[in-house]
Amino acid sequence: MASARRSTVLRLYRDILRRGRHWKDGAEPAEATYIVEEARKLFRRNKDLDDAKIIHDKIKECESRVELAEHYGNPYPRMYYAQPGVIYKSGNKARKKINPEYMHSYYDEDEFGLSDAKDTK
Repeated sequence: MASARRSTVLRLYRDILRRGRHWKDGAEPAEATYIVEEARKLFRRNKDLDDAKIIHDKIKECESRVELAEHYGNPYPRMYYAQPGVIYKSGNKARKKINPEYMHSYYDEDEFGLSDAKDTK
């Protein structure tokens, strides 16, 4: 099972690097550079993960970001709009902000200092 995850992760990484090299046929070099650098940074940060659920979540996040970048023609993360100061209720849990699946790596508190932007549980 670990080899299946490894092959999936390597396939995603190669696919993202390929998309970065051919992004808009070289018309947007800054965006192409962003794609490659962001992929390298996030894949290196997550290379030592062992938990199958976390790895699965990271794969889904990666696939979501790739799909959004292709659909909108913009590789940068799309922020989720939430009205300021509103508390959203989900079941019995109240959340300050709702962050979609594709934003979890973007809100890494060690790098950005945004620990309050994460979902509260």
